[in-house]
Amino acid sequence: MSEDKIANNNKSSNSIDKNEEVMYSKSKQEGQIKSENKISIKKIKQIKSNNIIKIVAISLVGIMCLGVGFSYGKNVGRELPATAKKYRANKVFATVGDVSITGKQLQNRMEPLFYLQGKSKLTDEEISAYEYSMLDYMTTTEMLYLEAKSNDIEVSEDEIEEEYETTMSSISQSFGMAEDEYLKEFDLTEDYIKKDLEKELIAVKYMGKVTDVTEEEAKNYYDKNKDEFFEVRGSHILIKTTDDEGNELSDDEKAKRKEKAQKILKKAKAEEDFAALAKEYSEDTSSTNGGDLGFFKKGDMVESFENAIFSLEDNQIYDEIVETDYGYHIIKKTGEQYASFEDEKEDLISQLSYNKQNTLLDDLEAKYEIEIKE
Repeated sequence: MSEDKIANNNKSSNSIDKNEEVMYSKSKQEGQIKSENKISIKKIKQIKSNNIIKIVAISLVGIMCLGVGFSYGKNVGRELPATAKKYRANKVFATVGDVSITGKQLQNRMEPLFYLQGKSKLTDEEISAYEYSMLDYMTTTEMLYLEAKSNDIEVSEDEIEEEYETTMSSISQSFGMAEDEYLKEFDLTEDYIKKDLEKELIAVKYMGKVTDVTEEEAKNYYDKNKDEFFEVRGSHILIKTTDDEGNELSDDEKAKRKEKAQKILKKAKAEEDFAALAKEYSEDTSSTNGGDLGFFKKGDMVESFENAIFSLEDNQIYDEIVETDYGYHIIKKTGEQYASFEDEKEDLISQLSYNKQNTLLDDLEAKYEIEIKE
């Protein structure tokens, strides 16, 4: 799903430049993030944080999901890890019910991260952020694993072996090390890694089982909440109030542009061809399509634009200029419909699964009394 979009152009042949889309759309960080159907613990905390604070999750043996990259070669990382920190082996850094996460466990995960940084030295604040994210990931895995075991979830030896081979292949690519080199470098064993992999696989299997959403569930939700899928189609003409770098124009220049927009609105209200006016005057890539923005739902537009267009009848032009942070808009509503279930099914299943995941994590955090110690 696009993070920023003004309209669902899958239902229209029209397309809008990505740089322009951001101008009108509300941030999907306001509760509309959709999770992927394929669940992994690496994404669980990102899902739960709603992308407002991005949680950086590191996989079991230290392969990072973020774009740090290892560009210096294995010898640089081995000889000169610019960042290093020792953790007291028996110190308790977090608890999940009666289970403690110790300094030794945290060390096993942080050292590969420091290695991958190569010459880049992390600040104390960055180290603290990574530690918290790591512990957040570890406690999430642990609580899901404990709940999974209480529900008799198991994985086979073959599944563990396959995951181990995949992990080691990734390590070889990311660290430039063979399996035995990696284990020696970070004082790990094959059994240790396999036990952690088993725990993660069981946790993921449980998460997938209890948060699965069927097509029937999605259809029931669609039928009971039809108004959520009402959408309108609209066109607009934009007169910008920002320069090419996105900086706001002076008050005098804005006043001139507003006057220009008012004149265009008069022409549109006088029943001049709206599409032709958009092609002639609109400072927006949609001008090539006569200002057409396709279909969109409530919540897809900035508030002032949305309030205007949803108040209109079909083929009606809004009586006033609508101002947003990007300029003055002349707005016309050109159609309305309910999005079909088939069009919405994939996103709806993802959204409902996300809701289940969020609820499950909240419930388990309370049940197991998760604590990350300072």
